[in-house]
Amino acid sequence: MEFEILSEVIGDLVRRRRKELNLAQADVCRYAHISQGQLSRIENGLRIPSLALMLRLCRVLKYDISISDIFDKFSSKDMKSKKDKKEGDEKKKGKEGEKS
Repeated sequence: MEFEILSEVIGDLVRRRRKELNLAQADVCRYAHISQGQLSRIENGLRIPSLALMLRLCRVLKYDISISDIFDKFSSKDMKSKKDKKEGDEKKKGKEGEKS
């Protein structure tokens, strides 16, 4: 669960910054020396980049990312995820009670 949230947060930050700079994925890939598939998986939250790759992406995207940027977004997504899970569990229990 935490891996999924963290990968989504990092992917969102990378994608948003790339679009702010009006860069195509191919441009970022060329300068960061990665494949377009790698960047796509990062932006879609399917892969967490290594620290070395994250630093290269930040350099290419002229982005001074901080741990607090990631942590703040991670915390808010994690809280939302837990709330959604709790609501889903409560709905499930309600439906099971109706069947009895």
